[in-house]
Amino acid sequence: MKETYIIGKSLHCNLGNNKESITQKVNSLNQNNYLSFLENKFKDKAFYEIEESYSCQKNKFFDILKKVIDDALIDAKINSNEKEELHIFIGSTSMGISVDEQINKEFHEEKHTDELSHIGYGHIGTFIEEYLQSKYKSNIFSTACTSSTNALAYASKLIKHGKIKKAIVIGIELFNKSTFNGFSSLMLLSQNKVYRPFDEKSDGIILGEGCSALVLDSKKNKDSDFKYISSSNICDNYSETTSNPSGEPIFNCMNDSITSANLTLNDIDLIKAHATGSENNNSSEAKAINTLFNTYETNTEVTALKPYLGHTLGACGTNEIAFLLYCIEKDFLPATLGFEKAEEEIKFIPLKEHKTNINKATILFNFVAFGGNNSSIILSNKS
Repeated sequence: MKETYIIGKSLHCNLGNNKESITQKVNSLNQNNYLSFLENKFKDKAFYEIEESYSCQKNKFFDILKKVIDDALIDAKINSNEKEELHIFIGSTSMGISVDEQINKEFHEEKHTDELSHIGYGHIGTFIEEYLQSKYKSNIFSTACTSSTNALAYASKLIKHGKIKKAIVIGIELFNKSTFNGFSSLMLLSQNKVYRPFDEKSDGIILGEGCSALVLDSKKNKDSDFKYISSSNICDNYSETTSNPSGEPIFNCMNDSITSANLTLNDIDLIKAHATGSENNNSSEAKAINTLFNTYETNTEVTALKPYLGHTLGACGTNEIAFLLYCIEKDFLPATLGFEKAEEEIKFIPLKEHKTNINKATILFNFVAFGGNNSSIILSNKS
């Protein structure tokens, strides 16, 4: 059995498009300046938007995609000959809907005769295959908010079992009206325009844009590279749009990832909660974490990253993993911004201030999706 390591990573989000700009911004944020940061960020609408301007949605989509791929390959020290050996895994909820919406709008304005640019999203995979000159066809995952997490877990297992040698896992989510209006119609979006995971004043989700890539290999490039330890995927059939309020399926998913790795909660330094901010997710995930702590008769640090990135849906797996690994490379764990006072059923306090002098950690990343798809994945750079 081989190992799987994340040897390269990149992230393009509202905070910047490289490790230095993103971590500098995160380090500058705290509970005291969080609201002013959001006020400036949400002048136009409550949405964590990539700030660079592009001539059209098509250019935005593919320019960001190319930059993220290039940056990840540079970070992984992948040369031009090795690119063709990369197996490609893509995770997203909306895929290229932003491009389709623009094409459709221009069709109705009689600017051209194409009502849709493409049927389906195979063209995104084909674009990446050709851009990398890969020998292999792309694998596309769309399991709502666990899409890129499941893509990462699947690719990691294929490397562990010797089925493939190297992989690039890409998550992408850009603004589109269909998604934004869909969440609005479900009354899930925050009206107060403040992301407050697990807080009693939390009033909903704030969506965001982000694109990221992780390069995987069976050999690490440097001692600090994170290794894939285990993962779990459990489907909750309670509802298409809400989790079982007991939190039991989310607990089972996190616990399975721990037990399948022959670990206990004492081995976990941090739980990265999904923490969308919706009432149901806040409650059910909190109960699941409470149960985890009670089961092992101990606890560990908990943090939530969506106050920095927004909820980037299917891309949140690779986005939040790249984001957190960036922070650890800079020797800190990021705080849960916006948290003041816990809801009644929450028996833990998420990290309220950045925790410094942390460069080695074993992390349980938790993700919860529409359709009842729950995924947890454990990564570690400890020896």
